[in-house]
Amino acid sequence: MTRARALIAGGGGAVGVALGRELRARGYQVVSAARDRAGLEAELGATGCELLEVELTSEESVRERFGPLEDVEVFVYNAGRIELAPLAETTAAMFLASLQVNALGAFHCARVVASSMLARGRGTMIFMGATASVRGGARTSAFAAGKHALRGLAASLAKELGPQGVHVAHLVLDGKVWGERTRQRFPDARRDACLEADAVARTVIGLIEQPRSAWTFELDLRPFTERWS
Repeated sequence: MTRARALIAGGGGAVGVALGRELRARGYQVVSAARDRAGLEAELGATGCELLEVELTSEESVRERFGPLEDVEVFVYNAGRIELAPLAETTAAMFLASLQVNALGAFHCARVVASSMLARGRGTMIFMGATASVRGGARTSAFAAGKHALRGLAASLAKELGPQGVHVAHLVLDGKVWGERTRQRFPDARRDACLEADAVARTVIGLIEQPRSAWTFELDLRPFTERWS
């Protein structure tokens, strides 16, 4: 019997690795995609995931790499770009890069994977958001713009595709995720003040397994120490 296929766009980082592991454990054939295949392979190791190299901001690249995957049951957009700087130091290039990775890439991917899901009348799309998806901060003009755009895209897709059998959800990660990338970028980060990637991945599985009579669109996760500000 052919296993259901799950596609993770942005398969690296703590959450991407944990997602691949959890989906594999539940019997999915997992395809993990990122811009740098060699880097992705180094992060994932021997997880059994199929690896793809793709430029998510390029419509041509996404269609070339994801188009042949006509049986995707689960799609997770986990790619992201964090640009943090005061307005005076935020360049147009930084702003545009945030929009391209955080939102445009998700749009390209959704257009490709939606067609086969709609043809089957089922499927799940999950978009990984952040605190900046729902509120901006003093240094997040570029990042918040990109994540707000992603949230708007996800809401629009949920309203369009949901009645046709495709579950679309947006997950707000209200805090840092504990992992190597966080430790490198935020040396002062404490584990008890961060989300655990495995816990995030299990939450995603819960969304995937929801019955269509009780679908969640948006869910927010935060560590117990996070301030609601």
